[in-house]
Amino acid sequence: MQRLIYWSGQYLLAAGTMFALLVAVDVLLRGEAFETGWRESLAWAIASSALFIGSRYYRASKGDVSCDMCRHPDAKS
Repeated sequence: MQRLIYWSGQYLLAAGTMFALLVAVDVLLRGEAFETGWRESLAWAIASSALFIGSRYYRASKGDVSCDMCRHPDAKS
């Protein structure tokens, strides 16, 4: 259960940050209205965060020593 909470939190953090970044780029740099661009930004944030966190989870579950950042904080090493 602890691993599920940890990786769910990582996913929500990544998706939320990516969504905020993409909306900021759409609204501030491209001049697009929030109402027209938020759905596309949300879709890209969900997809890219799933790939990012999925690859981190895969590397962490394999026990890859080169991925120190991917290790669960409770890991003893």
